[in-house]
Amino acid sequence: MNHDMRRQSQSDIASVQTADVLKHLGDSLNTQWRRYRKRLKRCQERFSQDAVHDVRVETRRLLSTIELLGAFVPERDIKKVRRALKRHLDTFDQLRDTQVQLGYVGRMAGTFPDAYAFYDWLRNRKARFTRTTRKAVKHIKTKRLGRCLAGFEKGVRLQRKRITREQAFAIVQRAINRAFARVSQLCRHVRAADTGTIHRTRIAFKRFRYMVEALSPRLPAVTEDHRRAMRGYQCMMGDIQDMEVLLAVLDKFVQKEEVNAASGRRLKKELVRRRRMLIQIYLNAAGRLQRFWPPPGLRQPTQKRKIKAHESLPASPWHRR
Repeated sequence: MNHDMRRQSQSDIASVQTADVLKHLGDSLNTQWRRYRKRLKRCQERFSQDAVHDVRVETRRLLSTIELLGAFVPERDIKKVRRALKRHLDTFDQLRDTQVQLGYVGRMAGTFPDAYAFYDWLRNRKARFTRTTRKAVKHIKTKRLGRCLAGFEKGVRLQRKRITREQAFAIVQRAINRAFARVSQLCRHVRAADTGTIHRTRIAFKRFRYMVEALSPRLPAVTEDHRRAMRGYQCMMGDIQDMEVLLAVLDKFVQKEEVNAASGRRLKKELVRRRRMLIQIYLNAAGRLQRFWPPPGLRQPTQKRKIKAHESLPASPWHRR
């Protein structure tokens, strides 16, 4: 039984290493781009909280494929597309943040009466951001972005003719290794007294997670449980950042509104206490990072045959520009 299981495991590893990762990325880019445009058009025509959520999800899925394509496309071109998609996401940031804040403060108000006035102020803020976001989303254009992505697809097709499947997989794997090494480095320098260190770790982890999720259909060991665990890990850091933003918004509320000074101090003290608790929760779980990469059974590329897209491989026109 053990011998059969070992042979099956070796077979799974071999099939992973020879997977046509470039075809997968090309197909994924095409699919995600089509879905993104569909969700964006729906949001522009029938603006709603669900429509906003859907377009944000599809934008992030498209970004996950873009991050992996960075192993084959010049970084300057990837940055251009990444910035464009980030601007699209930024359109929804204030509205999304206020929705999160309303949910949090609303739950707080049941046991913390000082939060009621803040909650009413946030509701008015959400109504204002809903109006401005509804207008802004109509101005999002995608033609230039579409031309960039069409160029990426052409580059992927050319690379499929120039390199083997094993080489392509090794290049992608090293790109993910570098992204994970960056997260690990930042995680080692996290400090409870400096939430900026946690925020920077979260941004790097998000990029790493996008890359893994984009490749997950070709990595049997990256199961739904694995992906859920990565999302949970990122959410712990995201909760801290949300609290930082909430505290900054509370300061605006106290400055702009005629609120009792003592009431404002009590509310801020409570939010600071909760932020401290969230930081400690993350610090206690920070070591889980090492569980996420490499997934079980994935062989690391050997150092003897180190391949870089811009050195050992035949040059593509994208690297000759």
